[in-house]
Amino acid sequence: MNIKRKAFTLAEILITIAIIGIVAALTLPSLMKMHQDAGTGPKLAKVQASVEEAVGRLLLNNQEVILKELGSADFISYLSDELVMTPAGEWYALKDGTYVKFNVGSSAGSVPASAGSGYATVDVDINGVHPEDPNPDSPGIDQFQFVLTTYGLMLPVGSKALGMTPTCNENVQDLTCTGRMADNNWKIDY
Repeated sequence: MNIKRKAFTLAEILITIAIIGIVAALTLPSLMKMHQDAGTGPKLAKVQASVEEAVGRLLLNNQEVILKELGSADFISYLSDELVMTPAGEWYALKDGTYVKFNVGSSAGSVPASAGSGYATVDVDINGVHPEDPNPDSPGIDQFQFVLTTYGLMLPVGSKALGMTPTCNENVQDLTCTGRMADNNWKIDY
């Protein structure tokens, strides 16, 4: 009586493992990018809400303050009382590791009258601005911009709220990607 056993050969197992490895190598980078992209929008929305809330508290607690009359140093001094920020050169690190830079007197785009007038641009870098940062800053990828109004609102550069049409697309990533993401419910679609 001859019993035949059915089993996989070593060659078949090695070929299967190689195929799985190739498929994983092809899909992991796109899965990692999708995961990173999914976190970008919520980080920006959180920074927007945090700064708006801090500026709102600044204006409420210091009713004599009129933003358009504050210089950069005075604004940062008042804001530091309301928002936990650690100086890092011209940037300020927030608690979540996001960096912001306030450019008082600079305003990108026209601000609707109902939102006040442009007071400052706020640059946001979601992966930090360390010299040892392995990922260089790229507008629309990890660096974004908002306009801070005299009423304390942060409007995304490139958004419909500023009357802008974003130039951001799959071939061109720039600061108007902030508005494109905001108009798309804080999701990257480029």
